[in-house]
Amino acid sequence: MRYLGLTLDGRWAFEAHFAELAPRVVKAAASLGRLLPNVGGPSAHCRRLYSGVIRSMAMYRAPIWADALGRANKIQLRRPQRVIATRAIRVPDTRPLMKALGFYEDTYLNFTELTTKYGYPTEEHTVLTQDGYLLTVFRILPKCIDKQKLPVILGHGLFDSSDAWIVTGPETGLGFILSKNCYDVWATNFRGNTYSRNHVRLDPNTDPDYWEFSFHEVGYFDMPTIIDYVLNKTAQSQAYYVGHSQGTTNFFVMGSLRPEYNDKIRLSIQLAPIAWMKNITVPFANLLSRESKNIKDLLYTIGFRELFAKQQLTHTIVELVCQFVPQAVCGTFLSLTTGYVYGSITSKNLAVIMGHLLVGVSVKTLTHFAQLIVSGHFQQYDEGLEGNIKKYGTFKPPKYNVSRILSPVVLICAENDNLSTLGNINILSSRLPNLVDRYVVPIRTWSHNSHLWDERATKYEFQKILNYFERFNT
Repeated sequence: MRYLGLTLDGRWAFEAHFAELAPRVVKAAASLGRLLPNVGGPSAHCRRLYSGVIRSMAMYRAPIWADALGRANKIQLRRPQRVIATRAIRVPDTRPLMKALGFYEDTYLNFTELTTKYGYPTEEHTVLTQDGYLLTVFRILPKCIDKQKLPVILGHGLFDSSDAWIVTGPETGLGFILSKNCYDVWATNFRGNTYSRNHVRLDPNTDPDYWEFSFHEVGYFDMPTIIDYVLNKTAQSQAYYVGHSQGTTNFFVMGSLRPEYNDKIRLSIQLAPIAWMKNITVPFANLLSRESKNIKDLLYTIGFRELFAKQQLTHTIVELVCQFVPQAVCGTFLSLTTGYVYGSITSKNLAVIMGHLLVGVSVKTLTHFAQLIVSGHFQQYDEGLEGNIKKYGTFKPPKYNVSRILSPVVLICAENDNLSTLGNINILSSRLPNLVDRYVVPIRTWSHNSHLWDERATKYEFQKILNYFERFNT
C-alpha cells in the first residue's frame, strides 16, 4: 500500500519502501553529481542546496520508518549519500599556491603542457573501446619528418599515466628520446586513470559499475583497441610496444587471449615485467594480499571502487610532502615497495614524479594483483567458487597462456626489483616461445622505477631499446 509516497507493508518492515527508494535516490545523486565538478563549478551555497535535495529524498517520512532502519537498509541509502558528499567538496585551483610555494613547474604541468614546454608537437586522441570506455592517447610526432619509422606504443604501469614517459624531461624521458630518433610515439592512458575517466554511459564519480574492471579488461579491450587505432591512423601494419610494470601485464593478457595481435607487433620491450608474482619481496603486500577479499568487500560496502585518484586527498598530500622532502618520505615509501635505493633517482626528479603518480586505480585491479600473489599463478580474476562456475564453467579461474605470444619479446629486468623479481621473470621467460633477450641491467641497485626515471637509464636501457628497434626495422 502507498501512502503519500511511502510504501507500507503488513509487517511494517518497509523493505519494499527502501527497495524502491534507494535506486531513485541513487539516480538523483548521479544526475546532480554531474553538475558538481570538484575543481571549479557551482558555489558552496549551491552545493549545499543540491546535497539537501538528496538528503530530503532519503529522509522522507523518517519518523515513520526510523525503527526499521536496519543494516541492509542503511547500506542501500549510504551509496547516494556518499556520492553527493564527495561532489559537495569544491577544490580551488591549486596551481597559484604551488607556484607561491616554489614547486618545480613540471610537477603540475600535464602531458600536453610538458611537451609544449619542451618543443615537441603533440596530438590528443580519444579511443573508444568495445565496452564503452573512452581512452585518451597522446601522440608525440617524430622530430625528423623525412625519416619516420614505425609507431611506438607506450603502456604505463600501476598508479601511473602517459606522463611516466616524459616527466623527467627532454634529455632523459623515453617518449622524447624516441621522438628525437624519428619514431612516432603514442603514449597510452588505460581506463580509470586521470586522463581516461570517461565512458559513453557510466560516470566514474557516480556509477560503481564503471570500476568493475581489472587489468584483465585493460588487456582484453584497451590494448587491442589502441593498437588498431594507431595502425589505422598511421597506415602501418605493425607497431612497436614498450610497457612498464602493469603495462607489461596488460600486454601478456592480450597476447594470451587475443593471439591474432601477434602479427601487429613488430617487437615488444617489457620493462619490469609483471605476470607471475609468487616470489615478490614486499612483506606487507604479501600480508594484505591474504585478506584482499575482505578488504575489497569492506571498500565496496563503504562506497569505494576507486583508490589513489588524482582528485583525492592522498595525491595532494603526497605531492606536497614529496616536493620538500622527496628522499626521506617518498624515497622511503618506494624503498619499502619497489626496492628503490636512496639517491638513485635525483631529488628533483622524485619531487616532480610524485606530482604525476597516484592518478587512479580500481579496487578490483589491486585485488586481482593480490590474487596473483596468493595463488602463485598468472590467472584470470577469481570470482569465488560459484562465480567461477558461472563465469568460466570451472571451479578455479583459467590461467593465462603466455605461450600463445608469438611476437618477439625483450624482457628488461633489475636485480633489486621487489615486484618484478628475477625468480618470477625466470618462470615467464621459460614460457615465452619467441624471447629475443632477457636483459638484466648491470647495476646492483637498479629497481622497479629505475627503468624510467633513473638518469642512467639513457645509457643502460634506452640506447639498448633503440638498438633493438634498429635491428627489427630491417
